Amino acid sequence: MSNQKTRLLVVDGNEQESSELVHLFEALGQEASATWSGRDALGQLELKRFDLLLVGHFVADMYVGDLIERVLRLPNHPRVAIMRSGGKCKSIKYDKSLGECRFLEKGQSDQVPQALLVAFPDFCNAPLN
Repeated sequence: MSNQKTRLLVVDGNEQESSELVHLFEALGQEASATWSGRDALGQLELKRFDLLLVGHFVADMYVGDLIERVLRLPNHPRVAIMRSGGKCKSIKYDKSLGECRFLEKGQSDQVPQALLVAFPDFCNAPLN
């Protein structure tokens, strides 16, 4: 297994939860950053390669389904995981022919790394636990 860090971008309208996730992933030795803005996330994805985009159910400046579609159209797009609380993501609509997204039950922030390992068992270059 490589020592390369996994690069994660968290996009969520809840700044406190996003910050908690960034700190958690950094404590696990990963490279993580966060934004509340879908437009900012798209700009970052065009400038830098990320391995995983972790999207919350609410993004302040655009519809989550539109964000996902635009991300999946990017060349060399990251894997996409959508965090949901109590099944709320059933209402998110996007063109599934563009690629696969995984849904994660949001739960507590400290449960997200384990949920990622379940959703993407072959994913991480560096362990998330």
